[in-house]
Amino acid sequence: MELESQAAAFYEAAAQGVLANSFQEMAHISRKRLNRLQRARQEGVTEMILESIEGLDSNSYQVEMTAGADTGQRLQQAVALEETTSLFYRDAAAKMPIQEIVRLFRQLADENMQRQGELAGLQDL
Repeated sequence: MELESQAAAFYEAAAQGVLANSFQEMAHISRKRLNRLQRARQEGVTEMILESIEGLDSNSYQVEMTAGADTGQRLQQAVALEETTSLFYRDAAAKMPIQEIVRLFRQLADENMQRQGELAGLQDL
């Protein structure tokens, strides 16, 4: 949930210039994804399972994000964010014992890969 919250905050702060519309949409989607994760937690999955997944090091999923950077740098940061978040969800899915959460994490990882492709298309702007 922390990754989705950080992604939303980054996209909101970095939504400037030619990236404004795309990044505002990415921020909106990240907030919706955060809500999906919160609902999954509230629907009977204990908080302990979602927050403490054995064998994952949070330092491996850190991304340098500076919303004030130039357009090219913000775009590169966004691509790295989507790639890293997708990797986290795939790694976490492999360690989860609950199939409902595994499906959710895999779906979120696929969405990150799609978003990464959309961002790559913006590099021509």
